[in-house]
Amino acid sequence: MASQESFEAVLNRFKNGNVLVQGWLDYAPGNPLILKAALTTFITSVETANTAVTNTEEDLGTARGVRNPLVFEIKNTNPTCLETRIRGIENYLRSDPDNNAFNVAAKKVNVILKKMRPNYPKKKPGDPPVPRGTGKSPMEKSFSSAVGHGRAVITIVTKLALTYVPADNNLKVAQMTTLVDLIGTENGNVQTALQSYGEANKARLALYKGTLGLEKRRSAILKYLSSFPGLTKSNHYREYNQAIKGT
Repeated sequence: MASQESFEAVLNRFKNGNVLVQGWLDYAPGNPLILKAALTTFITSVETANTAVTNTEEDLGTARGVRNPLVFEIKNTNPTCLETRIRGIENYLRSDPDNNAFNVAAKKVNVILKKMRPNYPKKKPGDPPVPRGTGKSPMEKSFSSAVGHGRAVITIVTKLALTYVPADNNLKVAQMTTLVDLIGTENGNVQTALQSYGEANKARLALYKGTLGLEKRRSAILKYLSSFPGLTKSNHYREYNQAIKGT
């Protein structure tokens, strides 16, 4: 049940089984988790949890949609992003090869530029997957580091004082500072959205796999129905089993 679609597919099959349960007059288990009224209430809570995951995922996508173009080049669609500006700063510094201060600064900026892009380590067999919504991906770490990289470049060119006069205003200290501060703000918005998305995922997962969740209730219903005459060959058991399997 990794994707939103599969979560909802499991719930839909569970709901199909519940339609059968609600229609059986002889359905009267002792387990309070699988009483008719309890199942109706439970399904509503799961639907609410699925909606919360969808909404928080959309909010996260919106936040990233604002933040991401500020940092990295995206097929020439955002020429004033941080990565492009730093590349422009390096080019400007290398335009005066006889200026030792510029040469030293250019090398430092080049090192920063190479560090900016996310580094995706190869997964080793047996490595556990990173939970969704944790913000621990190399991509998120790279965006978080962008503010530090931007400030480091600003520090480098600020030391050049009056000799640093690029033609592009976007490469000047004031404009770079404004951009880096904005990236910091948008990083915060993304982290807030990530936290909400992660919490929604955990809450939803508990309703599916937790001690009072869907899987436990589904299993309990099957056990109860297998106590009817005919056991696992009883009509109730076979119909319910087919419904939850989608067959």
